[in-house]
Amino acid sequence: MTEQHVNTGGKAGFLGGSLVSVFMSIAFGSIMETIVYAILGTVVSFLVSLLLKKLVRRYFRCPKG
Repeated sequence: MTEQHVNTGGKAGFLGGSLVSVFMSIAFGSIMETIVYAILGTVVSFLVSLLLKKLVRRYFRCPKG
């Protein structure tokens, strides 16, 4: 009888090594900068939506009849 070995760990090792090398090449400062910009964008978007909601209610108010 002959033994057949299936090496499935090769693909997982290659993928894992590739992902680790990509994550290690990204600088920590870049990640923090991205997080700060995301938070800032969220806050600005929320404030603009509140302002537009207030303006729409003020200028496009339906007349009470």
